[in-house]
Amino acid sequence: MGCKLPDADKIKTDLNFELGDYNLSMEKAKRDNKHIMLHFYANWCPPCKRMRKVTFANKSLVEKLNKDFINIKMNVDTQDGRMQAARFGINGFPVVILMDASEQVLYKHVGFLEASVLIQEIDKIL
Repeated sequence: MGCKLPDADKIKTDLNFELGDYNLSMEKAKRDNKHIMLHFYANWCPPCKRMRKVTFANKSLVEKLNKDFINIKMNVDTQDGRMQAARFGINGFPVVILMDASEQVLYKHVGFLEASVLIQEIDKIL
């Protein structure tokens, strides 16, 4: 039996996630002309916890995301998170969406995602 991970929100990461609501974060991305990394998760979701602990702990990935992206995390157990998940047609977790500043989806992945795969997708976009 494996060890139980804490809620996804309680797992530390050096990735700079925007606090506040989706619309304010999108305004910042447009103002700063940055790409967006949108991460949908739930605190109770084991693959979500693993992404936070493993994928978002990868130093190379964190550096790329912090430099070139506005990183938004959306907890699907909140009203804003549910609303945005419905907007993007999300029904499984975790989800990573990479978008440009005009909110055009450039990449979408449902399920656990290795850092190396996400880095490759980011490199294609940048």
